[in-house]
Amino acid sequence: MHRLSALLAVVLACTVRCALHADDAVVVNGHAAIAELSDDDLRALFLGKKTAWDDGTKVVVVVLRSGPSHDALLRRLGRNPQQFITGWKKLVFTGKSGMPEQVASEDELVELVARTPGAIGYIDAGKVKDGVKAVTVH
Repeated sequence: MHRLSALLAVVLACTVRCALHADDAVVVNGHAAIAELSDDDLRALFLGKKTAWDDGTKVVVVVLRSGPSHDALLRRLGRNPQQFITGWKKLVFTGKSGMPEQVASEDELVELVARTPGAIGYIDAGKVKDGVKAVTVH
């Protein structure tokens, strides 16, 4: 019975943790001509495999150094922090891409995405402000 209670507690904790991050948003520069992304496109962008938007604008990936939104992004990408950084370092080493821009806070991320054409980031949906727009991911 104790194991069942422990298992239930773990499942409940995971459900609550996931629900807390259900309101994260993918944001792009406010002038970007994009309103939605496929999940595959999201992965390609945040893993450095897609380096230009359909209109030819260079993609600038902006990520948080840490925090709940960053953790949610990594879960969505199916990567742990080491895998995420190692993947980007391989792209840099082979000359295929530069490292993502890293910022310390969601406010900094919003500011950088707002002033950088082609930028994309991932934040709490409540932090979306003028200059950036949330895109739908399906």
